[in-house]
Amino acid sequence: MPTGLDHIQQGQLDERTFSQICHKWEVGPLSIEFCYDLHAPSVSATVKLLGVTLGTCAINPSKPQCTLGGSVGEFKAEVTLSVKFDQKIVTITAELCAPVVGCKDYSHTIHY
Repeated sequence: MPTGLDHIQQGQLDERTFSQICHKWEVGPLSIEFCYDLHAPSVSATVKLLGVTLGTCAINPSKPQCTLGGSVGEFKAEVTLSVKFDQKIVTITAELCAPVVGCKDYSHTIHY
């Protein structure tokens, strides 16, 4: 039975909602999602292969890089995210291996 959600106030958003910039980058079965938090500063990232989460990591100025990898079936991937906080640049490098086609390297840079 609907309640009307009277316990939730209208127009009330946490100010942190406006301090995150999120991106998603995909190549074939590989997906990298990351969000940059302007207040921290920090970046949180999730890497998925064929929809399966290979890992998550948190990046900050004292640890500006992380590498995540794994396999699902015959597919393998390894992704490194590097952040230059002073320049607001995220660089993604990845190696993706798939049956029949073999392995390929990818690189992508995002300015946020």
